[in-house]
Amino acid sequence: MTIQLFDPVGEVEAVERAPMRVIESLAGKRAGLVFNQHVSALAFWKAMEAELEQTLKPSQVSRIYKSNTWAPAPRADANRLLEETDYVLVGVGA
Repeated sequence: MTIQLFDPVGEVEAVERAPMRVIESLAGKRAGLVFNQHVSALAFWKAMEAELEQTLKPSQVSRIYKSNTWAPAPRADANRLLEETDYVLVGVGA
């Protein structure tokens, strides 16, 4: 039997981030929505979407409605949403 000692000091991974985009107004922009479809929030989410479309009149609305309430949205879907929208609303634990 051998005992191995490991150095507990790690190196933090460097993550390159794009600069944040500033949006002066949300009106007329491309909107994204991510919702986990939890039954307790269905009525709220439906009303919120209607209000968003009536008030801000987005030029496009892209949605991710998760099929599994508890799992994260698929990364490919989230990345697609980020590329094709100006802002994203994420709700109810999505």
